[in-house]
Amino acid sequence: MVSEQIAFVASDQPDGREKIELRQTRAGGLFRRASTTTVPMSEWVRTAPRGGMAALSRLRAMNGGADVVESSDAVIISAAASAALSEVEALALGLPPATDLTLQLRSTGSLHEGTIAVEHRWVRRGGVSVRAREQGARVRETGKVARLPEPMYSTLANLHELRDAEPGDARQAAFARLREQLGDLGEEKIEADGTIERLRIAYASNFSLDLRTQGGLFDFDPVLFSRRVVENEDGDLLDAEDKALLTDYEHQRFRQRFRTQKGGRRSYLLPDGTLLYLDSNLGKALDVVREKQAAPAEERRIFARAPQRYIREELALDETGDDDAADHLFLETQQYSERVAGIEEWQPPVLPWIKPTPNSWLPESFGLTIGEPPNQQHVPFEAGDAEKLETSIGTALDKGDASVPFGDFEIPANTNTLNAVREIAELENQFAHADQAGSEDAEPPVVIPTYFLKVGENFEELYYSRQAAREVAARPFNAPDMPTVLRSSPKPHQKEGFAWLTEAFTRKVPGIVLADDMGLGKTFQALAFLAWLRNVAAPDRPVLIVAPTGLLRNWLNEIELHLERDALGKVIEAFGTGLKQWRDGTGNDIRGGTSKLDVSQWRHAGVVLTTFETMRDYHMSLARVPFSAIVYDEIQKLKNPASQMTRAAKALNAHIQIGMTGTPVENRLQDLWSIADVVYPGFLGTSREFEEVYPPHSSEALHALQDRIIERDGVLPPFMLRRMKEGLLSGLPTKTIVPYEVPMPPPQEAAYNRILARARAMRESGDRGAMLKILHMLRGTSLHPEEPVGLGDFESYIRASARLSKTFELLSQIEAKREKALIFCEDLDMQAFLSSAIEEQFNLERSVPVINGSVAGAQRQTIVADFQSRAAGFDVMILSPKAGGVGLTITKANHVIHLSRWWNPAVEDQATDRVYRIGQDKPVTVHIPMAVHPDETIGPSSFDVRLNSLMQSKRELSRGLLVPPEADNDLDTMLSGVLDGDRETSPQSNETASPPSKQTIETGDAPSGSASDTASSAEQGDDAEGRRGKPVEEPRRPILSVRPTPVDIAQTRTPDIGRVEFEVGGLRDWTIFTQHIEDMAIQVLQIIDPYCCAQEDARRRLADFIARFDTAAASIGKVHVVSFDADSLRDSYESNEEQCGDIVRKVASKLPNINFHHAPRSRRATGDLHDRRVTATFADGSRVIWDLGRGIDGIMSPRFGCVVNATVEQS
Repeated sequence: MVSEQIAFVASDQPDGREKIELRQTRAGGLFRRASTTTVPMSEWVRTAPRGGMAALSRLRAMNGGADVVESSDAVIISAAASAALSEVEALALGLPPATDLTLQLRSTGSLHEGTIAVEHRWVRRGGVSVRAREQGARVRETGKVARLPEPMYSTLANLHELRDAEPGDARQAAFARLREQLGDLGEEKIEADGTIERLRIAYASNFSLDLRTQGGLFDFDPVLFSRRVVENEDGDLLDAEDKALLTDYEHQRFRQRFRTQKGGRRSYLLPDGTLLYLDSNLGKALDVVREKQAAPAEERRIFARAPQRYIREELALDETGDDDAADHLFLETQQYSERVAGIEEWQPPVLPWIKPTPNSWLPESFGLTIGEPPNQQHVPFEAGDAEKLETSIGTALDKGDASVPFGDFEIPANTNTLNAVREIAELENQFAHADQAGSEDAEPPVVIPTYFLKVGENFEELYYSRQAAREVAARPFNAPDMPTVLRSSPKPHQKEGFAWLTEAFTRKVPGIVLADDMGLGKTFQALAFLAWLRNVAAPDRPVLIVAPTGLLRNWLNEIELHLERDALGKVIEAFGTGLKQWRDGTGNDIRGGTSKLDVSQWRHAGVVLTTFETMRDYHMSLARVPFSAIVYDEIQKLKNPASQMTRAAKALNAHIQIGMTGTPVENRLQDLWSIADVVYPGFLGTSREFEEVYPPHSSEALHALQDRIIERDGVLPPFMLRRMKEGLLSGLPTKTIVPYEVPMPPPQEAAYNRILARARAMRESGDRGAMLKILHMLRGTSLHPEEPVGLGDFESYIRASARLSKTFELLSQIEAKREKALIFCEDLDMQAFLSSAIEEQFNLERSVPVINGSVAGAQRQTIVADFQSRAAGFDVMILSPKAGGVGLTITKANHVIHLSRWWNPAVEDQATDRVYRIGQDKPVTVHIPMAVHPDETIGPSSFDVRLNSLMQSKRELSRGLLVPPEADNDLDTMLSGVLDGDRETSPQSNETASPPSKQTIETGDAPSGSASDTASSAEQGDDAEGRRGKPVEEPRRPILSVRPTPVDIAQTRTPDIGRVEFEVGGLRDWTIFTQHIEDMAIQVLQIIDPYCCAQEDARRRLADFIARFDTAAASIGKVHVVSFDADSLRDSYESNEEQCGDIVRKVASKLPNINFHHAPRSRRATGDLHDRRVTATFADGSRVIWDLGRGIDGIMSPRFGCVVNATVEQS
């Protein structure tokens, strides 16, 4: 047996580059010498280790491949490329390991004189010097060679530049670049040590607070102003950086002097010669500030949240007769938004009523979810755990402990957690716990302290809300003309979108969501609006655009394509390397607790572009900038209300915030609440209310919610604009979706049978986690029974998979037509195989490009631009559904092959719409190859068939805007479908599900007959192995629904008593109400409930209850509510007038034109109100009476059980 080894070998070149070769080594034997041969590059795809090939693939994608030079038997890479590799990638290519030495710097000379120099030396840990020299990306010491990784390599490059620079300006500039580089490192490998007058009289009368956290300690300092400054006529808060009395330097000196004093001073002499006098009241107020600076941390936080109250009390300002005296002294500035109440260490909310369903088949678990990935913890509960944990947290709070141990978890000890655990304890007696998720042996992650601006959250109570200025909204609005700086002609629907955006801004609506279907030009509409802002409405304020990394270059390209030069003013690239020039210190905001960006120049910029991650990490800096608008592209990144990213977004300042998304609901309805709470806080109430009022499985609730967000609110424009491509885009070609049921080849069938046998044996154990793994194994085997590793024969590997064989057959047909195709596949190894196999099978002159998560955003655009610019003819690109599914326009391809399918049909549709969008001029065919078991009894239940059926059902359901595409029972549905052959695949009830179609055609304005032509063309590729259904026209996606003509009252009434019992935690089926009132004119709606106005939450639920009646009925003439007054209630701190005024306001906010009357009753005068009933009286005198066992709370909140009896009384 011949022993051989194939591995990459790297050798350094005289110019510092690295030569990478693939060598095959054969061991010597008795009659044979050992030999080493170099493998030609043409053989690498078959024989090379996949780790090395993956590293080379990334190198080719870096800088457009400029760092890679290929020959017939080797690849030469630059030193910079070698340094940029990860350790795993470098070792896979045969490069030496990274050095374990430490680089130490020391400066000499004078920076001011331009003679600065920086010496460096290599040391071991502890500071022992080592003789070493560098060449390229390698460092050599006696007997050792090591690789120079980033950031060491870049630092040394800057040192050499500094060394070679001429003394003077060039030396100073080089040193500045070195300092910038050092500021980005933050690594233990580099240690930087060394040297790295006038009189003015000022008078201060007001102050604000500069809040910060340094080293984990919360603190503040006063910021002085020369006179009282009130809000300007636009209602904007004071800009501290523009209006503060002292410059930045002077403020720092004052702060130092202020902290050295004990109070009582009324004048200060600053080191620069500034003589500062304080107003007498201001001096007293600053004495309070100085006192609070020395107080315990929690007291400092409380003071910073409401300094006016303390100043009013300490200075007895109320005695002056000026109720606003404290407000005259303290000014609230723009530097932190109205929501900011301080800076605190990040403590993720614990929200048991929000049960996130992750993007997998795994069902939700019962317990607590704390934090966000990668530090997210899912804490499952056993029976009785909640009660025990409640006791432990209460004890910890009494002791002042920050957390309590719970199994392998550390649970935050705070009131939020206590309330969450109490709620679970209350529900434990009503629910059977779900199976546990996650490993109980997992080690708790080590979390570095993170600091965030403290904002008011709307989880349980409505802490913060912004309202549209209705006095402004009442004015007539005429849509402005499209900006003259537009280079492109807008389509009619884009003009409507522009008018909607400008109306929202003009009427001072805080935030809106542009949720047009993919391909309708959301970016263009936003740019037109921003151009109008810049040139007409708000020329002096910048705009912030936050987008995924991969879309930022797309924004820059779209700005250049659609707008005249400088139409938006200066563009700031606050992402990637562009962020460096704005950094003011090392680290980021959330690690140090202070602003780390110099944003002073941004105030007069036009547009600031940044990523969601940068926004999160530097949100304290961004919160200092008053933006005219903030645009969140792909705002579903903020769908998790407990994430750090969402928290950071809520701290920013803007006149208007605009969310852009093609999928406003990806997983759960709470996605929508989270998005709304960012751009328009308070619009959908609290998270708890939203969950209670809009249960996801209630079609009536969903209709009410849809009306709430897409209909006008009186004079205000809709919160969301949602249009679909159908009927809007002229000239859009047909789209045909073709599924292929292909029998599994014998190797695939055998592997599938083994997994089925294992699944049925394990099913009896009841181990849900094991069954989940089985499902994933079936999914993987349905793609291919073997991994694409170490392949010697591509054709044999392809023939062993039904999907692969069909894919290559389709590619042959596409090649014959000289057309282009996209292949979506999520498995990285399979992507690499496809790239090599397609290149070989079709004798392509260039490699097949791959776009996945490892390809940087800018490089993705470069790859797409190259693909789009290629000459006509056969071509292929491979993409991951997620990485390649957003932000890319690839209209040169007119075939899409979904080789592997994502769990969410919205993601698959997004991927398809890279091709099917504005600019596509050819009919589009979407191919879905499916592996089907050849046994007729198993075939209909094959994984691919069941998945396709389930996705079709979910897709049909999701055509209603707000139906979440993932249902709770997907796992059970798939398991029963695959193992039992259960044909019911709908993830929802029969009430809402529609039978899925096997093939779909979407038709644009193509000529008559084009749909059938496309279908016929697609059928030419069919054979005996591929089984397809006949094409059927895809149902149009509904946008708005109009109620049918009202029917006769006798047809809608039930003469008998109806009864329904709502369980604790159960869904609320409103049929018992709507069956009697739908499309009926109610003359009087009377509600009698002693406690329906008892508290603010109860009043909010009452208003929602009335609003739901109004939605179902054709009209309501009058609403009459009877309840106890405030004086009759225990623990009530309200007056009767406050109670009555609040319920009137809450009802008016939802139904501004309703005739509403509240009749409070005194318990002392009338005794107890025992009745809890709702009565609807109709014009003919007939009425329906609903007796409510637990009142309105029992209907509107799942926290309570409630029995409802309905009685119809004819006239």
